Amino acid sequence: MLDQVVVGAAPGDAITRSALLVQGALRALGPSELYAEHREEHLLDSVRSISDLARRPNKDRPLVFHASIGSWPVYRALVENEQEIVLVYHNFSPPEFFAEFAPEVAGDLIRGRWELAQLRPRVVASVADSDYNAQELYELGYSDVTVVPPTPDLGRLTGAVPDPAMLARISTWGPGPMVLCVAQQLPHKRIERVLAAMAVLQQEFLPDACLAVVGVGRFDQYSRAVQVMSRTVGLREPHFMGRMTDAELAALYLRASAFLTLTEHEGFCVPVVEAMAAGVPVVAAARAALPGTVGDAGILVDDPDDPVLVAGLLHRVLTDLHLRHVLMGRGAQRARSMAAPVSLPQLVDALLAPLQVGDRSTERVPAP
Repeated sequence: MLDQVVVGAAPGDAITRSALLVQGALRALGPSELYAEHREEHLLDSVRSISDLARRPNKDRPLVFHASIGSWPVYRALVENEQEIVLVYHNFSPPEFFAEFAPEVAGDLIRGRWELAQLRPRVVASVADSDYNAQELYELGYSDVTVVPPTPDLGRLTGAVPDPAMLARISTWGPGPMVLCVAQQLPHKRIERVLAAMAVLQQEFLPDACLAVVGVGRFDQYSRAVQVMSRTVGLREPHFMGRMTDAELAALYLRASAFLTLTEHEGFCVPVVEAMAAGVPVVAAARAALPGTVGDAGILVDDPDDPVLVAGLLHRVLTDLHLRHVLMGRGAQRARSMAAPVSLPQLVDALLAPLQVGDRSTERVPAP
């Protein structure tokens, strides 16, 4: 069957989850391995080192490469070992957001686009997980890009029993509405926008509202800045939850009254779809791929840098019952249309297309 490679594999990472789901589907058809340059300890048994790539079991078939950041070791391994590649593009974050906090990451993001351009002659099929990402591939000279959502595994949350200890913890936060933000603490996620909007919401509209932020901090300097801002903008008792189990996150979604993301750049944004599936109304910045992911199933904010505007929209979502019911119904339907039971077979078909003759049923974005 087919093997895959990612730059980094980590628990809770959407790309890792997608690759593991794909691996499970491919293993129903034959041997399939997943390789990575960086592997967190919990995944050492299920993800192999990039140093083993030269000995992968399916050397006679294309390698599936999930691109999300530049990596010299991965690029070198691809050039030295692979003649045919199936590209799955998950988007590169803008490097300028990382220049101050992690210049080495900014360099990897800049080089990543160069690497994709160099690999293009070896790519026999290309897949993007949003129209937005497909357009970026076209700008890099790719053509005939297939678009498939990144197989969000919503059942791991909607089917999980909410953690009793987490429910008990949440109950101590008071009876007011809870706004949930799920995002790694990375500069382009713009957590500071969320803090400012929540401060206005508490000060001007709903004093008993509270905020929960779920996501690990990747860069100490940025995480410290977020913590300092949370104390200086007048925000009452924000709850920074870090990494969570599925059962703990399910408890937060059960209690949440709204989901807020004001990120500046996303190639898709799986947490938005998770919130929709959990019946939590979404308020999101109208940036990058978010309008395509949210559609008409959430509130899109044209100016996420205006905390008064965001707070006003949040207040309406939290207090207008008719609007809440409309958003919850639309969100549940949209989430079902993108969930793994629908999107995983489409993605597997797209990956297998170079080995097969026949039509593909996945959506295509016309080349500009």
